[in-house]
Amino acid sequence: MTSWVALREGLDAFIGRFPILMGAWLVIALLQQGIDLLVPESLAGVEVLISIVILAPLYAGQHRLALKAVRGERAEFRELFWATRYWGPLLFAYVLVCLLTALGLIFLIVPGVILALGYTFVLIRFTDPSCEHRAKRATEAMRESLEMTKGYRGVLFGIGFLLLIPVFVLAILFWISVQNPDFPQWVLEVVSLFSGALFLGPVQATSFMVVYDHALKHPRG
Repeated sequence: MTSWVALREGLDAFIGRFPILMGAWLVIALLQQGIDLLVPESLAGVEVLISIVILAPLYAGQHRLALKAVRGERAEFRELFWATRYWGPLLFAYVLVCLLTALGLIFLIVPGVILALGYTFVLIRFTDPSCEHRAKRATEAMRESLEMTKGYRGVLFGIGFLLLIPVFVLAILFWISVQNPDFPQWVLEVVSLFSGALFLGPVQATSFMVVYDHALKHPRG
């Protein structure tokens, strides 16, 4: 499997289930925006903590919905909140992954990136609807994710890189517009719309779940 194939299949899954996947992402984005607005900038640490506690299970629910979209299975919007039943261990796993990744990035960028890629499947290990023995502990989910991403970390990295291309294009177009005042602003607005997290977040989720399913060799519906 290549990054391009995974991204193409992920985009197809996103388009096929656009209402539910876009709705789930909007809930997450609006909650994050609400936290940003309600918590003062002077309490940045508190804001991060609140965001993690509230959003971690929703990210897991988003992955569950994305996986069902990839598999062509029926999904309901309420499954966005399905992972709250594993709130404790899931939250612990999310915090551990964030801390380990941050430490890796502090000392050297490459180890941090490798850790982040290795733990890509941590959240879905708690919520995979087809898994008879879902992870119940943080260490279990982390260990399983590290094992499953072996041989796929380059693909996952490639997906992230490809999704950043619109951002690079936007930066170049912005520079051109600064140099040339006659540059049409609507071009910037269109590229900005499709290079933002509004679309890239759900597409990344479905693309990662394509890789996850490939690692599991799960039959598609």
